[in-house]
Amino acid sequence: MSATKHHAYALRLPRQDAKALAEAQVKCGQSQNRLIIQCVRQALPDVVAKFLPPSGRVTNVEPLLDEVLSRIYSKPEEEDEKGVRQFMAVQAFGGED
Repeated sequence: MSATKHHAYALRLPRQDAKALAEAQVKCGQSQNRLIIQCVRQALPDVVAKFLPPSGRVTNVEPLLDEVLSRIYSKPEEEDEKGVRQFMAVQAFGGED
């Protein structure tokens, strides 16, 4: 008993592809089924990658320049004690300032 599950699928190939498959069968000495399985195993990841939508940036905002980033993050954060207290008071009571 084979470990491979069999799924019947009616394959309709264009005439040129069917001819190429038949020639490959004769040349390799393998069955058309085995050739099709190998084609799927080897080419499917590339085919799927080709049809995936581009996974580029998700924003249309240009990134900040390295000089700007270093200038922003090289300064120590200044504590705004009054602002922090106001924020905490508003949070604690769920009210407005």
